[in-house]
Amino acid sequence: MIDPVELAAELVRIKSLSGDEGDLAEFLIRTLRRFMAVEQGPLGAVIAEIRNGKGPTVMFEGHMDTVPPGDEAAWSVPPFSGEERQGYLWGRGAVDMKGAIAAQIAAAVASRERVRGTLYLVYVPHEETAEGAVLDRVLEVIDVPDLVVLGEPSDLRLGIGHRGRTVIRLLARGKIAHASMPQSGRNAINLMVKQLPKALSRELPSDPLLGSGTHTPTSIYTFTWGPVVPDRCVVEIDRRIVVGETRDSVLAAYKGLELEAAIAREELRSYTGETFTVEHFYPAWYFDPGEGFVQWAWHALDHPPFRVWRFSTDGVVSAGIYELPTLGYGPGDEALAHQPDERVSVGDIARAAEGYKRLIKRMEDLPKALVKREPLHLIQRPERKGA
Repeated sequence: MIDPVELAAELVRIKSLSGDEGDLAEFLIRTLRRFMAVEQGPLGAVIAEIRNGKGPTVMFEGHMDTVPPGDEAAWSVPPFSGEERQGYLWGRGAVDMKGAIAAQIAAAVASRERVRGTLYLVYVPHEETAEGAVLDRVLEVIDVPDLVVLGEPSDLRLGIGHRGRTVIRLLARGKIAHASMPQSGRNAINLMVKQLPKALSRELPSDPLLGSGTHTPTSIYTFTWGPVVPDRCVVEIDRRIVVGETRDSVLAAYKGLELEAAIAREELRSYTGETFTVEHFYPAWYFDPGEGFVQWAWHALDHPPFRVWRFSTDGVVSAGIYELPTLGYGPGDEALAHQPDERVSVGDIARAAEGYKRLIKRMEDLPKALVKREPLHLIQRPERKGA
């Protein structure tokens, strides 16, 4: 048996920033191998499985990586201490989402004889930098799940969707010149300063369930240095999108400006050394509470409230692209993610483990709840390159 709180504390003590999850992956593989089959999958994902005869295929999913702790002086405890006090486990990744990983593992180990069908435990790297990108690769090499359960923090409520996300790269073009003779050039920063407010004033779509789209500038840079009038200035926009928005519709909002707009692409490197290119477009998704599989989980978990997340998850791929039945259930408050003094209730970790056990116990009833559904929305599958 595994104590989920003790395991969660061990996981928090293993630093695992995006792209540097190797130590945590090794620890998880070593731990899981004592109880079930496990392997290192695409781009360093950890894939464990329990197979017990015929039945549905369920995936418990989470991510190994965390964001950096920021200024450690702003913390009440060292961010990788895994300290337990005042009824909480403290540290970077405690709520997002090592508490859930520990609860999933503890539940799977305790219930492994009760699995009817196949249970996958999948833990991916690089979710914080490109949600869904690694899960996409994993889904290509395993049996297609009948249900995906995301362990992202949901306050033990049942997550049924969230807005999507894209990164828009706005480019202002000017003319390079010596900074001592600015009149002979055209300063791209000045152009961006004039055009950016117009870009941010555009009306965005809203959704009665997911809320409104947003656009937030997150970075600005040029390509020159020294006494030079910059000929290019880039602003990156974090754009939250709702169900039905596509690449074309998102970019259309920036037409008529003196700016070039594109969806950002980025090359990332896994801790394994593999590189892969991502396009930062992650669809919104949502399932109706009346869906059969949602009701199945709702009853199994003793009728928790439904909720949608404010942030984004790997559900952008499992639900947003593959349209697989996807739910979220995990310990902790998402508002504490990425904050100084990140923490999760130890009681919630234990309760989450019990919830995951109840889902496993009810696996044999899942096929009755899986009915054919009409596609919720049209999806443009992202282009990709690399390993």
